[in-house]
Amino acid sequence: MTNRALSRIVTAAIAVALVGTTAGTALADGPAVPPAAQLSIEATARTADFGTPTGSAPQLAVNALAKNGQLYYYQLNGKGGLTARKAMKSTAKSRNAWKQFKMVAQRHTSYGDSDGVYMLHNTNDVVYKTNSGFTDVVGTKWGMYDTLFSPGNLGGSRDSDLLARDKSGVLWVYKADIIGKLSARKKVGGGWGQFTQITGRGDLNGDGRTDIVARDKKGVLWLYKGTGDINKPFAGRSKVSGGWNKYNLLVATGDVDGDRRSDLLARDKGGVMWLFKGTGKQAAPFGAPVKLGGGWNEYRLVF
Repeated sequence: MTNRALSRIVTAAIAVALVGTTAGTALADGPAVPPAAQLSIEATARTADFGTPTGSAPQLAVNALAKNGQLYYYQLNGKGGLTARKAMKSTAKSRNAWKQFKMVAQRHTSYGDSDGVYMLHNTNDVVYKTNSGFTDVVGTKWGMYDTLFSPGNLGGSRDSDLLARDKSGVLWVYKADIIGKLSARKKVGGGWGQFTQITGRGDLNGDGRTDIVARDKKGVLWLYKGTGDINKPFAGRSKVSGGWNKYNLLVATGDVDGDRRSDLLARDKGGVMWLFKGTGKQAAPFGAPVKLGGGWNEYRLVF
C-alpha cells in the first residue's frame, strides 16, 4: 500500500471516529454548527489523468457559487483548461444554506488532493467541512476578517494552514491539523490593508515552499516567498508585474494544466476567466494569460 493510499484511509478513519453519533457533525459543548451538514463540493478535480498532484502543486476542482445559492463546479479537463460547468445537486434548503456563508476557502492535503473547506458563516462562526462529511465549528467571532484562504503548508505541519486578514490590515496565520482544527493564531504582520486581493496555493517559485501573491491598489502584483517557518511564513516581497487592476478576482486552485506547477486564475471585469500558468521561477512566476471562458461574473464566490 502506498503512503498516499494509507494517508487517505487514516484521514477517513479519523473523521469517522470523530463523527461518532452526531451524524457527521461535531457539536461538543461549543456553538451549534451553522447549516453546513447538507452541503457538499466537488472533490474530484480531474476528468483525465494528466499528472500526479503534490502538496506543492495540488489539483483542485474550481467551485463557483451563484448569487441564488446554486453551486457549480469546473473540473480540470487534462488539456490545460476547465470542463464545462456542472451543477451540484441542490434543494431549496441547501441553496439557502449556501447564501449564509460570506467566505469559503478550499483546503488541500499534503498529497495535493482536495480535503475540505473552511466556511465563514454570517454568524461569524467558521465551519470546517471535510469531503468525508465531518463538520465542525473551528472558530467563533471572526467578523474582524475580510480575507480568508488556505494556501498550503506554511511550516506548521504537513497539512494546509489558514491565513486571515483583519479589517485593520493585519495578516494572521492559523496552524491547522489533519482534521482542520486550528491552533491559536500567530501574527504575520501589518500593512496588508494596501492589497485588494491576496491569494495563493502551493509553490509559486520552484523551491517547494508555499507562497502567496497580493495585488496592491495600483494594480501591481507582488509575490511573497514562503519560508517554511510558521512563525515567520514569508520573506520579503518581489514584484511580479503591473496592470492587474483589470481583474476583479484572483483565485488559486493549484496546478490547472498538469505540469506540476501551481497556477493562478484571474477574472476580468467583463466576467472572463484567465489562466496564468506557473513557471516555477521567482523572477517571473507566471506566463502569459490564457483565456478559459466567459460568464464568471454571475458568481458571488469562486473557490
